[in-house]
Amino acid sequence: MSDAQSNRNEIEIQVTKVSVVEAPDADLEFFSEPESGPVPKHGWDNAIDIAEFKRRCQDAAHFPLPNATGLAFFYQLSHDARDLGISERTALDLMDRYCTSQISKASVSLECHRAYRAAMSVPGVLSRAGRANANAVAALVSSDDDNPWTNADDGGDEAPRVWPKPLTYQGKDNASKCAEGFLAERPDKLLSSDGVLYTLEGNRVWRRLDDNELAAEIRATDPTTILDVGKIYQMVNAIHLVRFTKARPFEWIDRPEGAPDANDLILTSNGILNLKTGELIPHSGRYFATGLPDWKYELEAECPLWLEKLGEWLHPSFHATLQEFFGYMLTADTSIEVLLAMIGAKRGGKGTITRIMQALVGKEHHASVMLNDLAGDFGLAGLIDKRAIFIPDAHDADLSRRSAAIERIKSITGNDEVSVNRKNQSMLSLKVPAKIVLVANKHPKFLDESGALADRELVLVFESSFAKVKDTELGGKLKAELSGIANWAIEGLRRLRANSNKFAIGERGRKAQRELAESQSPALRFANESLIVTGDKADFIPDDVLFPVYEHWARSIEGMSARETRNKSDFKNDLMAALTERGVRYTQRRRRLDGALAEWKHGEGVKTRGFAGVKLRAEWTTAED
Repeated sequence: MSDAQSNRNEIEIQVTKVSVVEAPDADLEFFSEPESGPVPKHGWDNAIDIAEFKRRCQDAAHFPLPNATGLAFFYQLSHDARDLGISERTALDLMDRYCTSQISKASVSLECHRAYRAAMSVPGVLSRAGRANANAVAALVSSDDDNPWTNADDGGDEAPRVWPKPLTYQGKDNASKCAEGFLAERPDKLLSSDGVLYTLEGNRVWRRLDDNELAAEIRATDPTTILDVGKIYQMVNAIHLVRFTKARPFEWIDRPEGAPDANDLILTSNGILNLKTGELIPHSGRYFATGLPDWKYELEAECPLWLEKLGEWLHPSFHATLQEFFGYMLTADTSIEVLLAMIGAKRGGKGTITRIMQALVGKEHHASVMLNDLAGDFGLAGLIDKRAIFIPDAHDADLSRRSAAIERIKSITGNDEVSVNRKNQSMLSLKVPAKIVLVANKHPKFLDESGALADRELVLVFESSFAKVKDTELGGKLKAELSGIANWAIEGLRRLRANSNKFAIGERGRKAQRELAESQSPALRFANESLIVTGDKADFIPDDVLFPVYEHWARSIEGMSARETRNKSDFKNDLMAALTERGVRYTQRRRRLDGALAEWKHGEGVKTRGFAGVKLRAEWTTAED
């Protein structure tokens, strides 16, 4: 027998003796307290590292054999646990739970202890916690009214805390108790508004948190899977109840003493601007902000390039209107019944203005929807936390959905409560806190005989196209001026409020509104072309006289199809919707035997219905004769 073979046999005999003859008592356990040596950079027992070690144990669940090879396996596995930043006690518990072996727990404990004592590297060198999304410790929303809102905590300089981490759940059969324990340890505050969870990030914004995301977070705090799936979702439901608030986005959750009205606040990346005082206040979880724009408030910032480009894109008579709408859009105020319509030539500046608007409100606070989507069953579900709704390429909606889209636009701009249908959630009744912006080459065919929608539209007409003049760097140049553009918008907002919330509309804007009103109301267009509105009840046109005139006008002059031409009942309703405010009434008269018309009274004569307060224009009277 060679010397090398003899040495190998001797080593094997010695190792075998360690595992058989020198096995410790079955009940003996060794473990090193984490405080006895260097502490991992990201702390002991991070959930993400425990999950990784648990997977390694499960992968080799039936491998360790009751011999020297099996002991060597546990020794190496313990080394891996320490490199991941897992404490000795936790490593031993996980190996005992997930590695099926005939080796006693005492022997495994001895190998684990030897591995931790013999290791030369810093513990946690392979920890994944450094790559995980560690949330900063955030101050909880305070309800102490003694602290003025101007002293809002900005989060401090406290070091980040790794989360999630393993927790011990007491009373695991009681979901409410488990939820309380979870909330006590969670560094970032949670709240539930309208059945949706939000988490406070960096003491600045409330990020929407899906129920499944929270459930996964709870699972990560329970690496030994004490809680089953049902219990976890019971905890999620309990958290909804415990952290319920009536507040909605862009409102005060806990309004501090002396704080301004929420409609007077403008969100910026470096604070909350009080429009009335010009004071910039640190962000605080007391205000329900679900996002922040990228621009900073800088009092002296200017925007020379922006003003230059506006002069190229739009006639100066539109500038004041756009400036005031920009400022209005930055606030949570929706009391003014208005929407913006940017209509005109391709590559005329509409798209660039839209992108600047979106940058000012912030990516979390705007949405783009199509008219067909707005009219859908769930068309409003994604708009309840938006400040701006853009309808790009606002071409005609499907005829079947056009009316629904118009009614929803009127409800939102009218600051009315609407029913919001959400998938797999309860219906909501609320006011959508957003302003609407239509962007199109031509205005969609909205039919609104009342004229209410046309009265609310601020129409900007883009007459020039710059298709041949392309500046690929313009977006970046204007982005650098966002702070200055914001100051320009704030100036417009202050002017708007000083003018009792009445927008400045130039002559071109008023002309565009009149044309829009006629285009949206064929009945109004017919009245303007064929009737003289006097408001005098003595002027009367019977139905059987006026309706044939309308039919001739619709088909011969307007070229309407039979489907587009209104029937007698709809024509009456449309005309009254368009002319009631001008003194026109639908009434009935008595045609006497001599052919004269008189107010309806019981007596001789034939009853006839018609419109009082209007006369046919001379050309139509001649045609009738």
